[in-house]
Amino acid sequence: MEGKSVRECIFELTKSIPKGYVSTYGEIAKLAKTSPRAVGAILHSNHSKDIPCHRVVMSNGNVGGFARGVKEKVRLLKSEGVKIRNDKVIEKFFHLCVKHSR
Repeated sequence: MEGKSVRECIFELTKSIPKGYVSTYGEIAKLAKTSPRAVGAILHSNHSKDIPCHRVVMSNGNVGGFARGVKEKVRLLKSEGVKIRNDKVIEKFFHLCVKHSR
């Protein structure tokens, strides 16, 4: 993702996650060349419904945080067909983002 800011890169990677799947803060961080915490902070600051922030979870499968609350994140994921047990996403719903270079 030549010439793009870290923020733009994170948003573009997040938009590439298909409905019904999730990716992790860590995976997006590697591709955007930043830290998982930076990914979380940037996604938390997003107010656009065009960026599906709810599809980004922790590497251990925990749903993690969400600006509109964890219950809403779980509701959105379940509405897209993602299976969740004990606030953890079942492994088969993980999606690997296509590798981009920033």
